[in-house]
Amino acid sequence: MQINNIIHNNFNSKQLKLPLQLDIKIPFDSEVRTFDEVFRQLEIKKYLIIDKDSRGRIGYNPVNMLKLIMFCQMEKIQSLRDMEKAARNDIRIMWLTDELMPSHQTIKTFMDRYLITGIDDIFYELTKYLIKKESIDTSKLYIDGTKIESAANKYTFVWRGSIEKFREKLYKKITKQINILNERYLLTDIYFEVHETYEIDYLASIKAFLESEIEKDSTEFKYGKGQRKTPLQRDYEHIEQYLDKLIEYKNHLDTMGTDRNSYSRTDKDATFMHMKEDHMRNSQLKPGYNVQIGVSDEYILHLDVSSERNDYKTFIPFLDGFKQRYDFYPKYPVADSGYGGLTNYRYLVSNKMELYTKYNMYEKDTHDKKRMKDPYFSFNLIKRDNDYVAANGDILKYRYRNNRGNDVYELPNGKYKEINDENLEYQKTVIENLKTPLGIDLRVQRSIQVEGAFGVIKEAFNIRRFRRKGTKNIRLEFYLTAIGYNLAKYHHKKYRIVQ
Repeated sequence: MQINNIIHNNFNSKQLKLPLQLDIKIPFDSEVRTFDEVFRQLEIKKYLIIDKDSRGRIGYNPVNMLKLIMFCQMEKIQSLRDMEKAARNDIRIMWLTDELMPSHQTIKTFMDRYLITGIDDIFYELTKYLIKKESIDTSKLYIDGTKIESAANKYTFVWRGSIEKFREKLYKKITKQINILNERYLLTDIYFEVHETYEIDYLASIKAFLESEIEKDSTEFKYGKGQRKTPLQRDYEHIEQYLDKLIEYKNHLDTMGTDRNSYSRTDKDATFMHMKEDHMRNSQLKPGYNVQIGVSDEYILHLDVSSERNDYKTFIPFLDGFKQRYDFYPKYPVADSGYGGLTNYRYLVSNKMELYTKYNMYEKDTHDKKRMKDPYFSFNLIKRDNDYVAANGDILKYRYRNNRGNDVYELPNGKYKEINDENLEYQKTVIENLKTPLGIDLRVQRSIQVEGAFGVIKEAFNIRRFRRKGTKNIRLEFYLTAIGYNLAKYHHKKYRIVQ
């Protein structure tokens, strides 16, 4: 017992002991070894150009900084402060980055300096390596989108409808004020034209005229209680107020552009959308972004961030971006029914891609027996000259083409039916394709792969609300998430146990 006590008293659990090399402490199948294997194959330095004219102290090694950020994404560490903490405590990161220990502000500065404009190139450098390494079948691309909430305040909305309504009221006030000015200058040759709408330049010219009148008459403006303003001062103040409002409304509409109906004051790139996570259950609109991804063999190969609420309008820009990055189109782009329609089908056919994307009425057209037995069902009609013949022998007479580009036919019962021949042929092709064994497999894989990817991103990576604001910053954040997702996927597939 005495010997044991002597040994215990002389033992210190915190004393220096072997091994001194961190590499020995890291298992062979650790995530950091997989990351290091991939990172060594990427030509990262060409995206991290160092400014030789920069002054001050020499900064951290940008390659090691990028290793820190990318590995943290792989480990689902999103916060800058959590990255700082991991760099100081995680021996894997110490081994990977040569014990680099930057502050959270340094990490942010590095992101702003190097990654906002170069993260997309790094992402596609990684995906091209994975395509070659994993023999990814790029002919099949499963596409889907989701709406993720912005960091903006949800009560800072600006609506196009409200702005246009207020502007119409403002036009009436301006007209009333101009009529007052014309009455005042009735005995002179000065006359201001009255319009239904007013431009900023026109109102600015009236303001400039009133300023010249004030200067000429040496009018002194009166302010405060009990002070009587001159008519000229009141006219000038009204015109100045209306001009400021007109400029404000124009700025709101310019920020929205032609394709949006709303935006947030605290994140002007965010559009108000319906989110799947509606905690209040009242269909409340929240500022957010529409994120699109394309998945092949479980890897995210392409992504896009849009302020467009409708998935349909994001389809063509998404595939254009894919072509720009990879120099080819996927042969089988597969998306859900929200992407199917005449414009998108026409785009797919013109670029020699196959039609395996559903349209809105696909389920009813293929499963609704009552609809399919209807003699006037579009797929049951036979074209004869300009008219259509129904299954029961009735003639649908062609009448005219409407402003949507659809042909309008009159039914025997006096009702009218719209048909677009080109779109009808595309829909028939889609139905035929999706009923084939390949089509069935593509439908199943789409729901598994791309929706599964969004599930992992939202649950495991906890991306339900962006941390940054503005499209550029949102792209940076989501590209980093996609990089982490692909690296983690590669590691899991590398050590996946096949039963």
